[in-house]
Amino acid sequence: MDKMKYILVFSIQFFLFNAGLAQKEESAKKVRLTFFVHGIMSIKPHLSFANFIRFMTDNVENTVYSQTVQHMRDDEFFFKNQAMQEPGLHKIDLTRIEKGYASGLVARLFNEVEALTYPSLDYENHYYNFGWHGLLSARIRYLEAIPLYKSILTEVEQFRAQGIEPEVRLIGYSHGGNLCLNLGAVRQNENFKNDLVINELILLGVPIQCETDFLVNDPIFKRVYQIYSRGDRIQKLDFFSTKRFFSRRVFKARKYFNLPEKLTQVQIRMTRNVKSRCGKKLPHYNINEIPILSGKSSRLRDASPGHIELWFFGWTPSNYRPDFIISPLPLVIFLPLLLKNLNETLTRAQCPNHKKPIIIDIRPEHEHIIIKNQKSWKNVTIAEFFDQKTMDQFTKMTEPYKPDNYTLEDYEYHIELALDKAKTEYEKTHTCHKGRHRRRTKEHHTHKNKPFIKSALVS
Repeated sequence: MDKMKYILVFSIQFFLFNAGLAQKEESAKKVRLTFFVHGIMSIKPHLSFANFIRFMTDNVENTVYSQTVQHMRDDEFFFKNQAMQEPGLHKIDLTRIEKGYASGLVARLFNEVEALTYPSLDYENHYYNFGWHGLLSARIRYLEAIPLYKSILTEVEQFRAQGIEPEVRLIGYSHGGNLCLNLGAVRQNENFKNDLVINELILLGVPIQCETDFLVNDPIFKRVYQIYSRGDRIQKLDFFSTKRFFSRRVFKARKYFNLPEKLTQVQIRMTRNVKSRCGKKLPHYNINEIPILSGKSSRLRDASPGHIELWFFGWTPSNYRPDFIISPLPLVIFLPLLLKNLNETLTRAQCPNHKKPIIIDIRPEHEHIIIKNQKSWKNVTIAEFFDQKTMDQFTKMTEPYKPDNYTLEDYEYHIELALDKAKTEYEKTHTCHKGRHRRRTKEHHTHKNKPFIKSALVS
């Protein structure tokens, strides 16, 4: 009897011990949340003197421009070539494969690259889009950072309720990156729970402006990467929403603002072979030769990505080169591989200088990348890039998502459609306001012409 009692007690203890281990293992599960934040909508149809003044004074609300952008944001046509959906937070469905679902394609490719880069890393990955108005306005970017803060915190709290502390990775493209930086201002100014942590903030082609650059020092951001390309001519063109004459490519220290060690600035370069003429064989490629290593050889050409090629797919009708070396893929999907090799290089460097940008030179034709300091040959790293077979597989993955008839004519038609709707709405509203103004003016003149009658005062 005592033996049976002992066996029963032992069984119960063993069961409870295993249950505790299972619960502990469940709570130790690694979860990563990745949020994609898009840039502004095109201002090309709105470059007029009146809008120029509005942009400079940050007074763009209730205008034809703002209403046009609103219609464009509601048009799914503009979601088919980038990681963007309707305004607000939207979880990306990796299992949804259909034409025009570019957000799903970005997340799938990004996830695939990360899996190939870290084959032994076991993370449960979740991907999201945060959509905002996309207006060229510093004030709007701050206001939009408030719902972004709330949305990220809501997702994090759901996992915390399960005993899981997820890692948060935020990828902001163009002015979407300045919106992300405003999370630091939101944490400081708004009365929200302030234990939110952004483990990685990746800024891609972001115009660096004095209105938000200092926010990189806010403790909400644990690690920050500023990634830019000298082939990106748009990044520096914003002189509307900044006090400076033009935006910058990189963060620069100034009085009362020092660059933090958690910030790493990266210049992305892409290099290709010179195209052979008349079947002429190209000279042998020797990576140990300094001109080859530096990319300054006459056998090589700079093919660095432009602004659109950082984020959009190759079926984008304008500004994405048909012969771009990684076409039809955007650079954003390769970030896991690039940052892994970058961090390994920085770890090996005894005294990495965080104030100077690092160059990552991608050479797809030779299946490697070169990582070096901008003006030094110390700590040069030659790492593997994906082989042609893998790149072909990535390209094949895009085929089920590629939209039909995504031409420049269609693109311009949808912009014109949004613009026409906005003009019609604006004219109706403006006409109503003018009518009310006329009535008020008429009443004022009528009242003005009436004889003044002094009221009798009661003592």
